[in-house]
Amino acid sequence: MKPILECKGLSKKYNNMCYALTNLNLALAPGQIVGLLGPNGSGKSTLAMMLAAILPPTNGEILLDGNNIWALSPKELRLMHGEVQLVLQNSQGALDPRRRIYESIAEPLRKLRHLTRQEEQHTVHDILHKVQLQDDILMRFPSELSGGQQSRVCIARAMALAPRLVIFDESVSGLDVTVQKKVLDLLLNLRQEYQSTFLFITHDIDVALYMADHIFVMKEGKIVESITDAHGYDDFNHPYSRELIESLPPKTPYNR
Repeated sequence: MKPILECKGLSKKYNNMCYALTNLNLALAPGQIVGLLGPNGSGKSTLAMMLAAILPPTNGEILLDGNNIWALSPKELRLMHGEVQLVLQNSQGALDPRRRIYESIAEPLRKLRHLTRQEEQHTVHDILHKVQLQDDILMRFPSELSGGQQSRVCIARAMALAPRLVIFDESVSGLDVTVQKKVLDLLLNLRQEYQSTFLFITHDIDVALYMADHIFVMKEGKIVESITDAHGYDDFNHPYSRELIESLPPKTPYNR
């Protein structure tokens, strides 16, 4: 199956000294949930910003449907942003504190879709219900919502565009475990409905196992292991992956 997105020899160097990514190769198939697993400082967020065409690579290519995203015209890049969405870790920071929730969800629709006012309202209400939030929050400000509600609003804003690829960068890591599980189940349902490709970036092995069809393990800007159909800790074989597992505190893994 032809990948929807592919990285070839991708590198990112900061201040002409430090490489955050080194010769990274990655492919995402349509409709797949891919987990990218690694600790803080491994280059995961740098990769997320590059895939979303926010941060340019130092070397290498990022291909969307075979086209280098950093060779696109401004108009083509604008269209690409409707196809590829990024959901960040800090939901509260991602939402403008001066905007009501309705405006936050409607903003990308206004920029990237040509909708009538009625169509916009229908889309906002529809996606709000799909992330299991009530209409009465639409006139609230982000500070009036819980962390779980803020996370769902950010998901709604991304999914309202019906993107083909969504990059979740540690999007549930700050949530209480019970809330986190509910949000993960919500994402699995949305992926099934929209048939989008998800890249789920996390430092949590259990979250990666729960969510992903395919898991990449990242260390110091490089992919050190690639696992298809991982079901448990025993499927990880690279010494670094085993080191991550052995350092885990005792807890109950999710059961998908």
